[in-house]
Amino acid sequence: MKKGIKKALIIILVLVVIAGLGVLTYTRIKQMDKNKKPEEEIDISTPVAVAKAGVGQIRESLTLNGSVKAVKEVNIFSTVTGKIKEIMVREGERVRKDQALAFVERDQAGLKFADAPIESTINGLIKQISTEMGASVTPAASLFSVVDMDSVEVIVNIPEKQIPRIHTGQKAEVRLIAYPTQVFYGTIYKMSPVVDPLSRTREARILVANPGHILKPGMFGSIEIIIQTRDQALIIPYSAVIDREERQVVFIVEDGKAKEVQPAIDIIESEFLSVTAGIKEGDLVIVVGQHNLSHGDQVTIVEEIE
Repeated sequence: MKKGIKKALIIILVLVVIAGLGVLTYTRIKQMDKNKKPEEEIDISTPVAVAKAGVGQIRESLTLNGSVKAVKEVNIFSTVTGKIKEIMVREGERVRKDQALAFVERDQAGLKFADAPIESTINGLIKQISTEMGASVTPAASLFSVVDMDSVEVIVNIPEKQIPRIHTGQKAEVRLIAYPTQVFYGTIYKMSPVVDPLSRTREARILVANPGHILKPGMFGSIEIIIQTRDQALIIPYSAVIDREERQVVFIVEDGKAKEVQPAIDIIESEFLSVTAGIKEGDLVIVVGQHNLSHGDQVTIVEEIE
């Protein structure tokens, strides 16, 4: 009997110890859970920079090099044989059509003739005098060169590939090395009917007003021919477009995710282009960070470029 009671007491004592250890362990675990910092959420979104699609003017143009040339430049000849009696003008002087530039003495032995005038055939400036007092002249020799400077032409050579896009009437902007901060405006008024077989180019001539005569034949510069202009075009940065599987695509941001679209590209001008479909005004197009994106990826906008 005593042995049974003793055994029961031992069992109860063991159970109490086990229960105590369990309570202690549970308390320590709860305390550890309280002291444990919550795990930080991992940000898997891609940082990107965006630009807003907006409406504005854009134009397509072709830039070429060209040189200035006088529209009208004529050589003046004597109509008679004789000697130069008097020269009435100086180089650089403005003259009128039919104005006398010089007089030729045509007297012969025993005969007297009135002095014959040498007259300008156009309005312009005396570019060059190729005779002098007392010099013998004949109708075969050029004596004066007269150039019309009120307007000039700029000559450019259109590459064969671009010929179908260039025609008379198109506007052009001329920037010359001599005047780097000024722009001169002109219009294509004449085109060669043939293509040069050596350079594979077609010559075009741009008429430019020159009221101050500051444009001189021989000047060189850059000419931008305006092919077409859109006044109310939807414009995005050219940097937004990337190539994907032989397609040109753009990513826009919608609800924090990247959405791949394939826009209809119209005009490309330097760093911008216009689109006619696939993007709407106000869309945020991704311009930095889009190269490794896939449709539906989470993104974080870190910069909006104006």
